[in-house]
Amino acid sequence: MAAPQQPSLESLFTDRFKAFFASARPAEILDAGLERMLTDISKELFSCQGSFAGEVKKVISKALPGDLSSVIELPRYNDLIANAMKQRWAESGVTGDMLRRVNADIDEVLHYDAIPEFVSLTQLLESFIEVNQEKAAEKRWHVPHVLIREADGIGGRSRYIHVFFDAEPELAYRTRMNLHESTRTETEFANRISVQITGNSDRGFEYGKVITALIEGEPIGRNFNLARRWQKLMAAMYFGAAKLIIDCKESDFSYAP
Repeated sequence: MAAPQQPSLESLFTDRFKAFFASARPAEILDAGLERMLTDISKELFSCQGSFAGEVKKVISKALPGDLSSVIELPRYNDLIANAMKQRWAESGVTGDMLRRVNADIDEVLHYDAIPEFVSLTQLLESFIEVNQEKAAEKRWHVPHVLIREADGIGGRSRYIHVFFDAEPELAYRTRMNLHESTRTETEFANRISVQITGNSDRGFEYGKVITALIEGEPIGRNFNLARRWQKLMAAMYFGAAKLIIDCKESDFSYAP
């Protein structure tokens, strides 16, 4: 009986190639290679020495106000940009470890700058007044309505200060709303900041962290249309680590030039 004929090297390669490409291995190898490629591209793209990182920094610099040297301005404002970028990546379908690496690279790029620690309530409200100065002149408003209230937490262990402010003066508001006896309630203010007091400055002013905020009638978590400086300052405190210094009284503000 003749010995069985051994397959040729060519037919052996052909059979193994067919079997290999019919399996799941080619897709796995391509996926692994694609992930390595995208990871390397991402790291190069978001590297602090890379050209893209430089462009991101330019965009952030343009978004920030020009007077950054004036003690306070948008601490952690780049967090908003980072969150927006991360959301774009998540919506693109990138998942798992790749998404985690991209997010880490975004954090590395966008946290290169020093972060001021305090925001002045005086400067925040003055910025708010400046935005509404023209409207106030048209309507002959003399003062904005600013209300500062103090409150103790449960058991007196924490202390809070709530700041309410609105461009429209109280008298004008009551006239417009036909309120003859009652006054505007705290819930009717367009803007609010609630602060948990954590200490005192070297000038004796109390300061603390912002725990809730309302901008133009919307909770800050739902309002990302932050075009004005005072709005960005509020976002800096709510989303970041900056603390608000209570360095003024309700009667300190007016629309007077």
